[in-house]
Amino acid sequence: MTNKQKWSLTGAVFLFVALLGLALLFESELFIYAASAIPILIVITLPDIRQNQYLYSGKKANKASNVQFIKVANGGEPLLVISFQPGFVRWHCRKLYFDLNDLQLDSVEVLPLAGDSASLSLLAFDLCPHPRKAGWFGIDLAQIAMRTTNLSYTTEEVSRFVIQMKDLEEISLIMAVASSSLITNTSNSSSSISA
Repeated sequence: MTNKQKWSLTGAVFLFVALLGLALLFESELFIYAASAIPILIVITLPDIRQNQYLYSGKKANKASNVQFIKVANGGEPLLVISFQPGFVRWHCRKLYFDLNDLQLDSVEVLPLAGDSASLSLLAFDLCPHPRKAGWFGIDLAQIAMRTTNLSYTTEEVSRFVIQMKDLEEISLIMAVASSSLITNTSNSSSSISA
């Protein structure tokens, strides 16, 4: 929930309570009618809880989801392949997150061919770190859906994401540098406060 949504929700609730109080104070039906419209505003400002989708591996994995993380070392650059059933990804969500620290990778030399599977290669700018969870990476689904509009298959037919491991390593390095600079800045500010 963004700060704007929090303030909008808080303001709408405050306005609702104020109008009910005015209705009791002045014994007016008009204030009750006005207060009855406020829940509509509250519903509009509520965030969409399912705006992101999460993929789990290991102990937290849902067996029904049938998601596999495969590391392919085909001579050159190692690849991370996320394999799933077609239609599993909720394309209306903003991001698809997975935990890089919790991955249990099956390593193969060559990715086996699947019947009618469609694969999408993800680029470095399709990936982003999670804003609050360390080690979690997101895939920008809207960006990928826009890129696939001119392809011969739809997003509902996609069953694999292919990511170069070096792209994930670059983002991890950026996250590590950013967190270390944040820790350094925090320790410097706390030492100057105590001095």
